[in-house]
Amino acid sequence: MSDQSDIPTLTDLIDADSEIKISDLGLDEDLETGTAGSYIEDIEITAPAPGRTEPELGVADPFKNNPALEQSVRRILDKHVKLAWQEIKIAIQRELKKR
Repeated sequence: MSDQSDIPTLTDLIDADSEIKISDLGLDEDLETGTAGSYIEDIEITAPAPGRTEPELGVADPFKNNPALEQSVRRILDKHVKLAWQEIKIAIQRELKKR
């Protein structure tokens, strides 16, 4: 496996305040119909809860009645978990070689 340290992760993009579109994540298409769809509904910012300093987002459940979206997200998460596990194994191997 090649060194992919120059490829930004989603967290890097978020930390850099990059604009991330749903289409960039592969979530803009309905798998069953093959058409683009809107999965995020009714986003509203509410006042901070007692004892909290930042407002919270009120987001409707995007998985509600949308098994295709849930399947897409699970597939993407599975892929990320596999890649993360590979990176952990490589880091352990490199550390063991140093000893």
